[in-house]
Amino acid sequence: MRHSVVITLLYVVLVVPAGLPQTTTSAPAARGDARSALQKLHGRAVGLLSSAAENMSAQDPEAITQDLTGAAAVIDEMLKLVVPAQGKPMVKAETAAKLTVLRDELRALVPQPLKASLTFRLPACVAVLDEVVKEAKPAGPRLDFQGSYTEAKVAEEAVGGHASAMAPPVRQVSAGEDVGAGETLPFELVSRPVLPEKSFCGGKTKDHILESGGSGVALLDYDGDGKLDVYTVSAYEFGPKRERIPHRNALYRNLGGWKFQDVSKTAGVDAAVWGNGVCAGDYDDDGRLDLYVTNLGPNFLFRNNGNGTFTDVAVQVGVEAGQWSSGCAFFDAEGDGDLDLYVARYMNITWDEVAKAERTHTWRGGPKVMLGPVGLPGSADLFFENRGDGTFAESTDAHGLTDAAKSYGFAVVPTDYDDDGWTDLFVANDSNPNFLYHNDGKGRFESVALLAGVAVNAEGRAQAGMGADAGDYDGDGALDFALTTFAHDTVTIYRNVGHGQFEDASQASGVAARTYVPMEWGTLFFDADADGDLDLFLAQGHIYPQVDDPEHKGLEESYGQKNQLLLNEAGKYRDVSERAGDGMQVVESSRGLAAGDLDDDGDVDLVITNIDAAPTVLENRSRQAAHWAAFRLTKPGKNRFAIGARVTLTAGGRSQIREVRSGGSYLSQSDLRVHFGLGDHAGPVDVEVALPGQGRWRFKALPVDRLSVLELEADKQR
Repeated sequence: MRHSVVITLLYVVLVVPAGLPQTTTSAPAARGDARSALQKLHGRAVGLLSSAAENMSAQDPEAITQDLTGAAAVIDEMLKLVVPAQGKPMVKAETAAKLTVLRDELRALVPQPLKASLTFRLPACVAVLDEVVKEAKPAGPRLDFQGSYTEAKVAEEAVGGHASAMAPPVRQVSAGEDVGAGETLPFELVSRPVLPEKSFCGGKTKDHILESGGSGVALLDYDGDGKLDVYTVSAYEFGPKRERIPHRNALYRNLGGWKFQDVSKTAGVDAAVWGNGVCAGDYDDDGRLDLYVTNLGPNFLFRNNGNGTFTDVAVQVGVEAGQWSSGCAFFDAEGDGDLDLYVARYMNITWDEVAKAERTHTWRGGPKVMLGPVGLPGSADLFFENRGDGTFAESTDAHGLTDAAKSYGFAVVPTDYDDDGWTDLFVANDSNPNFLYHNDGKGRFESVALLAGVAVNAEGRAQAGMGADAGDYDGDGALDFALTTFAHDTVTIYRNVGHGQFEDASQASGVAARTYVPMEWGTLFFDADADGDLDLFLAQGHIYPQVDDPEHKGLEESYGQKNQLLLNEAGKYRDVSERAGDGMQVVESSRGLAAGDLDDDGDVDLVITNIDAAPTVLENRSRQAAHWAAFRLTKPGKNRFAIGARVTLTAGGRSQIREVRSGGSYLSQSDLRVHFGLGDHAGPVDVEVALPGQGRWRFKALPVDRLSVLELEADKQR
């Protein structure tokens, strides 16, 4: 990670307009005193952090503890100055959020001072402190905002807008440039219009930010017949007078042969509220997959009754949450076999605010668009601990997962990024630093995103994080992250360089040059061509339908967009969307994305949700023979679907990694079975499975070109 780059402002470039008098307005005396105090606190904090770095080199735990504790306390005083209980904040909300994250991460290092040097990076800490002081300086000439958004009254606190880049990448690669004339790919993605129920998200003009997020999709075998079923989520539609028109969620039972039966009503999951996301897990250990659905308002936990029906038990078991919930994931935080639940939340809003919303911001000098998110009230994420008796206790703070910044959370990715045997958490935040929570092995988490290098990108800039996934894209045995972002910004690849550290590899991987203009949401690493390399799929679509208006043609943007497929060739990506089949020519404003083998033919298919439209279903058809192996994990007792397992396959001297994961992508749930492409390797494969807190299993000489069931029994551990 490059820490020497000056941290830039998120949304706008400040320039002095031509002809404006070069005068300065004096700040009130009290504000001047606050800035003076802030400068002194900055100096104290930098001094303590520098001392901590020296003491880490000397391996002096008592001194390290004293320095880190002192620095966190000083930063806490800085926060009180820049975000006073009364009065106007001295810095932007996203800058205060960075400072809050830094304070919390320093506090998290205190209990284990001798390990602090593994994640502590002095330049990154100082860069955040410098940004706060720089932004809190007295105002110079009256300034106008320019860039992606324009703001009419710059004297007021900025409200609205998503983080977007200040400039495009050095080189942009247009669609079609990466594929040769007449090139034929070894596969194609064919559109299958088999799921008719539309997913809605508000009115046609999208006046409130609530109408921008769309909804997710889950792929799961809810009835245990071995076939992958589909569950889609919908919100309300708004009529001409902003009246709410309910539309239901839909459960489709897979009958085989690309035929699906809508069983939503009989199954009892045809809820018609403002739905957002979905994840799956067997929370009560009865051997049946349950569904957790996030909403605006109380969430649902649909308990699988085992007879084709579900019952909502969210209130009874204590996981109804509330406000605007978004991403979610089940995972075993403590390694006790009980599936806990993390729920990301975005914003605290009322129906009255949604009904009366007006479009008052200007996008790229063109149309008036919705407000948000910056400046609007966020909602804190929640963690629910599974008590082991079928109920949950909200214990966010007790587990070190406090979301003090209320950072507009979206995607939740449980993953063991450092391969220490415990499930960690990555959370994509919109226009705020991302979260990375490291599991200490006892179910308590440390916030390490800033120190690990995944809170912001290489420019030191928080992006509008939407979707996220984890996978080993470069084949080095370490799990990397992909983060989708706003229009006129690039998808970010955080490459795992070991020792808990990441670097921004967006440029080096070729992703930045191919993802600048579109707006991306759901994302997944998956092996489209079964060659053993993880390719990258991006679900895309704008949030501003006004960009389609004829008078804004010069923006060269569109509300509906084609999705994107980046093919991995030895760790470098190229855009093959134009040659990847008719399914890649579908134009919608897409959001959720889930992957799984819907037709059990050995390759990975995709389902994408669309705003105010039916889902896009993409059948993956192989044009040439390639070998593969897939595995369904099962375990007696607790956590029967082995959620959180790390599966390593070795074949022909090469290893690949997959995880059995709840949640991820964007508000969605992919197949819990793991799939590996093997290329031309036709021989047997070896597999190792590690499950947090439960043990490790090894399976030798397993056959390929089939789905195998791996039973994780206690007496078979290695």
